[in-house]
Amino acid sequence: MLFNSLGFMFIFLPLCFGLYFLLSYKASFSLAKFSLAVFSLIFYAWWDWRYLGLLLFSILFNYSSATLMLKNKSKKLIFIFALCVNISLLCYFKYMDFFIENLNYIAGFNLPLLHIVLPLGISFFTITQIAFLVDCYEGLVKEKSLSNYVLFVTFFPHLIAGPILHHKQMMPQFANKQNGLLNGDNIVKGIFIFSIGLFKKVIVADNFAIWANAGFMAVDSGSSLNIFEAWASVLSYALQLYFDFSGYCDMAIGLGLLFNIVLPVNFNSPFKACNIIDYWKRWHISLTNFITTYIYTPIVRSFNYPSFSKILFATFITFIIAGIWHGSGWNFFIFGAIHGLGLVLNHIWQKKIKLKMPKALGWICTMILVLIAFVFFRAKNFDGAVLMLKNMLGIDALPLPQKAYKIPLLLNNIHMTDFGVACIIFGFIFCLVAKNSIELMNGFKTCWRNVVLVAIFLASGILASAGISYSEFIYFNF
Repeated sequence: MLFNSLGFMFIFLPLCFGLYFLLSYKASFSLAKFSLAVFSLIFYAWWDWRYLGLLLFSILFNYSSATLMLKNKSKKLIFIFALCVNISLLCYFKYMDFFIENLNYIAGFNLPLLHIVLPLGISFFTITQIAFLVDCYEGLVKEKSLSNYVLFVTFFPHLIAGPILHHKQMMPQFANKQNGLLNGDNIVKGIFIFSIGLFKKVIVADNFAIWANAGFMAVDSGSSLNIFEAWASVLSYALQLYFDFSGYCDMAIGLGLLFNIVLPVNFNSPFKACNIIDYWKRWHISLTNFITTYIYTPIVRSFNYPSFSKILFATFITFIIAGIWHGSGWNFFIFGAIHGLGLVLNHIWQKKIKLKMPKALGWICTMILVLIAFVFFRAKNFDGAVLMLKNMLGIDALPLPQKAYKIPLLLNNIHMTDFGVACIIFGFIFCLVAKNSIELMNGFKTCWRNVVLVAIFLASGILASAGISYSEFIYFNF
């Protein structure tokens, strides 16, 4: 089920919202939370009910493991076993075919691929629970409520594509009975930010996807582009991913507010960043916090003496892991390596070279690195990514017509006219000057102008959603 589907907006959400608050008023808050958990499981099972058992197993196994650790003094063995089970499940479903492919290539085997369908959201609900287990092991968790834990993992606004939640942010909210009461201010703000996210997704991101998909389909199949087409494709994908992920984050926060649950900010205008360190403080903030706390920090602690060079090594390895987390394939490894190398160079520049870089130059360098990494992130294969980069540099590219912007774009009867060029330019200008959605939400006041604005965003998004059959969020694939 998709946030931008009519079934979700007009059937699932009203039923879930109405029953939650009705039960909270007429019965009990515990029963209301139970209904919310059931609706969250229905939301997940809508994609493929066969994987609902996997989600339930993961929840019960990790809750049981955490409970045993809280009661057992010799908890190290329990923790290691639970960690291995979680990582094994993730590796089996996400990386087994990739492992077999490489084993066949290296050893000359001919093992058949398993063609495993990746369970929706497995990366998110697995690492959320791994973080919970680590905190249990370190004695930072005292939570004993199974119902709160189930909601912590399954709460549908975050279940499929984040943000990655931390127990200390969420458990008190699920335990607070006041959150079972209708809150007009939260409802108004929730609808406002949800409507912005819906508009970003179906009006902006999905239209940039047309140009991006056409270009990357061409290079993935071995067809060259001219330099204009290559840049148009990559810039379109950057804007597609920006507004797609930003839209999801907005919609998730808005949906959470409807139920008086405040989800953490996960996106903060990353294209405004003037260095790659700042970029990762703004893009997928919850993932950055997770890998810093649960991967980078343990690596650094493992060193007897964490010298500057060892810290840089830990940074690089951490982002290799972050890249692989996004998906199986060497392209994701390279994506992580590019960002890891960028962060290493950024730290060297700040700590050793100590020259002040003009903001404009820093922004250009940051965006070039981000765009190069996006090529590997989006391309279906390594050869397609290399061909796209070559075409962007004019190497092995098709000749550029006299009027580059009047050409049939990307061998797919899609025309990149003046309007298309203007959309790309305006898209990046918007990313640079616009306030982020959280700033807008915090400053939101109920007045007729804002009501009209929300109505326009919401109506446009609903009408656009009615005209499409399927348009998933990009991060659903991870």
